Amino acid sequence: MNKIKVLCVVDFYLPGFKGGGPIRTLANMCEAIGGNVEFSIFTRDRDLGSDEPYPGVRANKWLRLPSGWIYYADPSKFNAKHMSKAAAGLHDFDVLYLNSFFGYRSSISIYLKQRFVWRNRASVCIAPRGEFSAGALSIKRIKKETYLSCARLVGLYRDVHWHASTHLEAEDIQRQFPHSRGKIHLAADPVSAAGESFTRLKRQRKRAGELTVAFISRISPKKNLGGLLEILSRVDRKIKLSIFGPIEDPAHWRNCQTIIKRLPTHITVEYRGALEPHEVSATFAAYDLFAFPTLGENFGHVIFEALRAGTPVMVSDRTPWRAVSTGAITVIPLVSVDVWRQQLARAADRDAEEQRSLEKAALEFANRYAATDEARSDTLKMFRSVAAN
Repeated sequence: MNKIKVLCVVDFYLPGFKGGGPIRTLANMCEAIGGNVEFSIFTRDRDLGSDEPYPGVRANKWLRLPSGWIYYADPSKFNAKHMSKAAAGLHDFDVLYLNSFFGYRSSISIYLKQRFVWRNRASVCIAPRGEFSAGALSIKRIKKETYLSCARLVGLYRDVHWHASTHLEAEDIQRQFPHSRGKIHLAADPVSAAGESFTRLKRQRKRAGELTVAFISRISPKKNLGGLLEILSRVDRKIKLSIFGPIEDPAHWRNCQTIIKRLPTHITVEYRGALEPHEVSATFAAYDLFAFPTLGENFGHVIFEALRAGTPVMVSDRTPWRAVSTGAITVIPLVSVDVWRQQLARAADRDAEEQRSLEKAALEFANRYAATDEARSDTLKMFRSVAAN
């Protein structure tokens, strides 16, 4: 069987990492089904928030990499017009795969050109990456609702296929575009548990009454660091919070700094900058807990990263992850601030033996989750179905 040819458009890709989950999702996808799908990736030549291109990367030309073809466009050429020129240098592709819905350069303008100007035979598949969740839509709400209303009014997106990572995301898509029934493909984001176990790098034995917490994510309203800080202000245990991640939204970070200044003295907070991908697992392994009251994730690779490192997770109910009886994952309603406070106090009160038990449960859960082959087979099935239509 011939390989399916997929042209992916994504705002940021390897060797970048500050763009978060979509980078990891696409990289895992290329690794998992690269034997059956030929991926060509059109992306920016620099990472999120960077003014400098990646070192050693030749921009504005197709490069052959082990995972497939990739085109790093400089800022002036990351647009629909130049992408069409770049695509002309490829053999015909079967699927145009857009890894955003609201991104103007990476999705809206390209979709409109594909529908009204290019009119080639490729089918379009859009992965909203959680952009239709209630939490994500609450950010810049009026602008997003206006575009969605206009799109529905004039019949846009009736011709596209959709990639939903979870049943919840499938429902979110259909809520915005009722006509999408039958064109939503459910395929979980592929993951890998490969790599070293980092539990031996724990800094010290857990002490009852104390807790070290990691927050590893982009600093933006959607990730809700401000909400976590507000919750911590109400906890009466000794807690150390370490924040890792690029400052995507300076205004949100300024608000977080204001909250930090008025935290009680038994709550200490430090900002330690962004992490390279190879540093994430070892960093998680040095903490007792990953606390993540996010406003919405279509998957949340960072949650899996924490579990893979043997770090228990406390997460909001706005992700597809569900609580497990072992305690490796605790899910709390986003709006239940008092429950968050209680659960953080409970986590602080654990002794070293209880903590080791949870770390073991987290590792075992991650290994079992990664061992399933459903994500690979479902993703391949999705691209075959889209390409055939």
